[in-house]
Amino acid sequence: MGPPVLESELAALEERIQRLLAAYQQARLERRRALQERDRLVTLNNELRKRIEGVITRIKSMEQISEHDAPDTSTRGQA
Repeated sequence: MGPPVLESELAALEERIQRLLAAYQQARLERRRALQERDRLVTLNNELRKRIEGVITRIKSMEQISEHDAPDTSTRGQA
């Protein structure tokens, strides 16, 4: 090949390229995992939101039933 200095620089560059490629692949893998986790959490959040909305709806309907069935206390004690 060429002079030893160029060969050592070329070897150093090749090693650096390999490290950069490995780091890039790792970053892509971590990004893919982060996106999967985000999607999982968004799905879970939507599920929990629906459950909470259902509970609120049931509570409101129970309150309405309770108000409708409650005895009228406004006339008590006035005799």
